[in-house]
Amino acid sequence: MKLYSMKDIAEEIGKDKSNVYRYIKKNNIAHTDVKERTLLFNATQKNSIVKGMASNPNDDVAQRSQHAQHNEYHSEINNNTDQIIAAMQDNIKNLKEQNALLAKQLESKDKQLDEAQKLIDQQQQLNLSTQRLLTQQNEPQEVKQQTQTNQKSTEQAQKPEENNNYQKKATKKGFFKRLFDN
Repeated sequence: MKLYSMKDIAEEIGKDKSNVYRYIKKNNIAHTDVKERTLLFNATQKNSIVKGMASNPNDDVAQRSQHAQHNEYHSEINNNTDQIIAAMQDNIKNLKEQNALLAKQLESKDKQLDEAQKLIDQQQQLNLSTQRLLTQQNEPQEVKQQTQTNQKSTEQAQKPEENNNYQKKATKKGFFKRLFDN
């Protein structure tokens, strides 16, 4: 007795092995033997499978339609997935460009801050040197003013003495003059 595998039956019918397997499962057709995990069918079983699959073209059309719908669904999912991936890649590209732009702006701001800090340092140095110059210019005036004040007070202190001496001299002169005149 010759035994047939699902592959043999599928080749005879001209259909896929998976279609034969589904038909066998759907119609609960028992196998005769199993050899190396391959189901084997006798001639009677094979003929019933062949007859059943050949006489049921609607099932085949329905299966093809279902298979086509399944493929269409997966194709649509793949297209959606591809679109999502493309959108995400575009988003990543945009984010990288923004990141590069922000990095350039940050670098520019750092340079501006450095320049501003240098200008502030220069301004502080100028203010300090200006303050020193003003202090130096004011010192001689203060010293002059103090010297002038000291001279005036000295002169005033000396004037009464001079006045006294002058008066004494004048008095002596007047005394002698009166003496000689008389």
